Amino acid sequence: MPTYIALLRAVNVGGTGKISMADFRKLLEGLGFKNVQTYIQSGNAVFDAPGLAAAPGSATKVGAAIAAALNKHMGAAVDVMIRTHDELTRVIAENPFAAEAATDGARVHVCFLAGPAPAAAGPALLALREQQPARRDRYHVAGDHIYFHFPDGAGQTKFSGKTLDRAVGVAGTGRNWNTVLKLHEMSKRQ
Repeated sequence: MPTYIALLRAVNVGGTGKISMADFRKLLEGLGFKNVQTYIQSGNAVFDAPGLAAAPGSATKVGAAIAAALNKHMGAAVDVMIRTHDELTRVIAENPFAAEAATDGARVHVCFLAGPAPAAAGPALLALREQQPARRDRYHVAGDHIYFHFPDGAGQTKFSGKTLDRAVGVAGTGRNWNTVLKLHEMSKRQ
């Protein structure tokens, strides 16, 4: 039985997309998922999906089912990114900002994308970075996610929200390194 991590975009942020994590857990359990756990209020869940083989396309089906249920529950579309424990293991192992993350995990983020970043993402991200020459933000595009290091903090970066979506051409949702590590730990099954 595969274990998945669901990452919701733009819930419980800035007064929009409100859903309690208790309601999110009930929603996931109502879809037949087991061992549901949520982590902090920003829309993170770890769960097992009985009856689904860990085959290509399974994560897409899981994400679509959750998105449809959230749309019905909230009355608005919510982007859902799905990852597996093994995918988070790879994200952790390949972090180009691992030294910085070890010092301050709140300044290293991963943007989990709904699909692979197109080739045009690199130049578009460079153009965003050039809009804030005084900031020292760094990034690394890696397929269906982007690593960020925000030495000056994430509060004023251009690498967020709809600005980032337009630049990359794919919807995504960000998590700081501490959250990535916690979700990885929670998704580890014996």
